Formats: sequence, structure tokens, C-alpha cells
Amino acid sequence: LSKLHGYPVGKVILLGICVLLASCGGRPAEFAIYPEQPAEGTSVSILTVTSRAAEDDRSIPFAGGRSASLSYTEIDVWVPENRKPGSIKLPDEKPDPRTQFGITGLTDLTSEAAALRALNRQLDRLPPGKRDVVVFVHGYNVSYVSGVYRHAQILHDFGRNAAGLHYSWPSAAKTSAYLYDRDSVQFSRDGLVATLEVAARSKANSVAVVAHSMGTLLTMEALRQVALTGKTSVLRRISPLILAAPDIDERVFEAQIVKIRPLPEPFIILASQKDKALKLSRDLRGGTPRVGQGNNIEDLQGLGISVIDLSTITDGQDGASHATFANSPTLISLMQSGAISPNSLPEDEQALSSRLGDRVADMFFLGQ
Repeated sequence: LSKLHGYPVGKVILLGICVLLASCGGRPAEFAIYPEQPAEGTSVSILTVTSRAAEDDRSIPFAGGRSASLSYTEIDVWVPENRKPGSIKLPDEKPDPRTQFGITGLTDLTSEAAALRALNRQLDRLPPGKRDVVVFVHGYNVSYVSGVYRHAQILHDFGRNAAGLHYSWPSAAKTSAYLYDRDSVQFSRDGLVATLEVAARSKANSVAVVAHSMGTLLTMEALRQVALTGKTSVLRRISPLILAAPDIDERVFEAQIVKIRPLPEPFIILASQKDKALKLSRDLRGGTPRVGQGNNIEDLQGLGISVIDLSTITDGQDGASHATFANSPTLISLMQSGAISPNSLPEDEQALSSRLGDRVADMFFLGQ
């Protein structure tokens, strides 16, 4: 059938994927400005690099327009304690710092050099053995503000004592703008490469890169570009590389990864066979599987990639099971306790089962 209830099937599928992938972002958010330490909570410092066009409104400093030049901002994000782990409550018309995210500081930086100095200041405030940088690359339908909030939530909830470096590419933050966002990924490669170079030149002991959904395609394209231009020192600094729910064609991914040498280690993919958004993305493309669906586990493992299956996690679901990596209290608890760590993945399923149970062990040994 070429039509369904009067609508072309392709448009119906595209509408469906837009609705489900909306879980990457949600409604447009604004920054709420709070006084320093307004209530029980924590300020998390995030250095942002963005290829978005600047706005005059300080509550929404950048929107979905594209800019040929990068902008740098240091932001202190307020994370309230009165909430469930993994959750983000956006500020409303009357922001409440007891329960809602906001910011306690915002400083525009004039250059890449100034951004590097700000990043090093963040690192200097950390214990000597824990001076790491976590780069986060958001997915489709994410506003500048929502991406910054998500990055702060991840650092806070997962107990990652690290400096946050956020790359915000120009997503339109609209459910109807899926194809615009795909084009923005191609537009944003140079900006992410520049961001990774800043992280690599910093005082960090290591640079962790975490990307989600469509942001994983951008990340792989940027790493491929880094490799092809001979900047191997940048690749050697990345540890770990984590792709959460990657919305990438399996064959495209294989073509990307063969060019990325040296391959960052550990290289981890968070997959879920229950990810409804990736199923729709697959259908939109005529049935071409997405890497994040976990259908080619043995092939990925043969490339030196660890695959963690999130299909068995039942909490923190967003309706599409597409943001479980950040929403799940179970996963957060395991990370906070030190039971699992991206930098030291388990090698023996039996030993892990004895410590954490069969269900958790199955997450790490999917396909084996």
C-alpha cells in the first residue's frame, strides 16, 4: 500500500520517528537564573562549544540556526537534589530551585584559547588523579539549553568527578525537523573536531566522549576526519568512547570505523533491542538496521568494540526506550557504586554474575 488513511506511508513513518525521537529533547527549555547556592543541590560546571547562531535572549542564548564560527560559554548548572536520579525537571514560569534545573552562572568566552584556559581551571579544581574531561554530544531534537541540562545531569548522577565539555550542534529542537538535524550533523563536523582538539590539548588525564542517537553519527564522522587528517594524538587521548543508542546504518558504521586508527579504547556501544525510535528509523530507511539495535553484536565485537545491552533495564524508560543510558536509576546506581565502570569493563561473565547477578552480567556479554 502506498498510502495509509490518506497519507503517504513514508510521511506516516517519518511522523512516527519524530514523535518517538522527541525523547532526545522535548519541549524547548529556558535557562532559569538562580542565585548562588539557592537550595539543596549542586552547581555543575559545563564548558560549552557550539556551532549554533547566537540569540539576544540570555535565557535561550543559542537556538537552531547555524553559525560558521564557534561560540564558547562557561555555565554553572544547578542540579536540585529533590528529584529521582536520571530525571530532569525543566524550569517553568515560576522556577523553583528546590526541584527544577537552572543556572547559577554564565560567562561568555571570547576565543578558543580562553575556552582552553577555562577547561584547565575546571581540571585544576579536581583531585590530581581524577582530572578527566567528559565530552557530551547530544542527539536529535535537542535545544541548546536541554543539552546543557542533560550533560550536567549525567555528570552529577553518575558521580563522574570530571570537567564537562559540551558540544552543542545546531539541532532545530523540533520534532518536525528530523531532516534539518541530519543536515546539521554534516555541517557540524569541523566544530566537533575543534572541540576534541581543545580537550586533547588540556591538562586532562584522559578524554571521555559520550554521544547519543544522531549525535553518534556526528561523532563518528568527526573521528574519521581526525584520523584522515593525521591527528592521531587526539584519538589516543580518547578513553572511553561511548555511543549510546547509535542511529547509524550498520554498513555506514563499518565504513567509518575502518578509517579511525588508532581506535579509542575502550570503545563501548549501548544498545537496546527495545529501542522503538531506532526501529522506526530503520523502517524509514527501508529496513536498514541501526547499530544501536544490537543486531550485529559479533561483528562489532570482532572490531574490538564492547556492546552493553540495555534491553533488560525496565526503569527510566522514556516511552521509546531511547534515553535509557541517562534515565535509568538502575544503571546510575551501578555506576555510582563502582560496580561497573566504562574504563574497566568486565572480562569474565561468571565472575561478574557472582558479584552482580545474571541479569547485569547479561548486559555486558550480549551475543557471547
